[in-house]
Amino acid sequence: MLTFFIVSCVNADDRTLSPPSNTEWVNVEIKNPSSYTQPFPLEVLYVSTSCKRELMSMRDGQHYEKIGYNPIEIALQKQSGSDLWIAKVAKDGGGKCNWKLSEFNMEIEYIEATHLGKGLVPGTALVATIAFDDNATKNGQFTTVHGDVNLSPMYCPYIRERKMNSTESSLSLLSEKNFISLRGDGANKIRFIPKLDESKVTRYIGVAKKEPGTYAKIIYPDGSVAPEGTIIPDFNKINAK
Repeated sequence: MLTFFIVSCVNADDRTLSPPSNTEWVNVEIKNPSSYTQPFPLEVLYVSTSCKRELMSMRDGQHYEKIGYNPIEIALQKQSGSDLWIAKVAKDGGGKCNWKLSEFNMEIEYIEATHLGKGLVPGTALVATIAFDDNATKNGQFTTVHGDVNLSPMYCPYIRERKMNSTESSLSLLSEKNFISLRGDGANKIRFIPKLDESKVTRYIGVAKKEPGTYAKIIYPDGSVAPEGTIIPDFNKINAK
């Protein structure tokens, strides 16, 4: 297996986007499910076959070219008097390198955690990735959807209480799929409308010391405990009526 590292990349000036007047736009709408959560700026990746990255093999010193990357953030604008946040993403980024939209991430996380427990801090975000080209979907983990995309996953709170190396407890969102990966075939509108049920709290209780026969506990909202060795909570169990 060859190992590469980047030795040069496109000039910073070449990363400037300049969408042409005839570009298609992706209109993004994200509904914030709670006053305790907030969507992040969109993490957008543009690619270019004109301005490529130059890489060098650590094994033999040979230089190789790869498709150029241009990662940017696009701020979401909160709509007055509403929980809706919107943004527009150009499919054709233009510029000197003729940048093309490859993919973008939509993320939501808790920004305030203590309402569900003293000392809790916000944990990791949940991510939905929408891809638009073969470069983004080359790992084969993306499901293709045709036309505009409407996502409405159910979220529940997930409290992690760590006992080893850290006493910090965090509050994150948990869903049936914590990472959604879709390829939008012809998508011009993406609606991301998650729902949050804070009555269904799942807890992860870590071990104080790694010893044979000791396991972290996952406690479901009904008080039942997951089988020993369970790493990922069963969302069907969490979301059961």
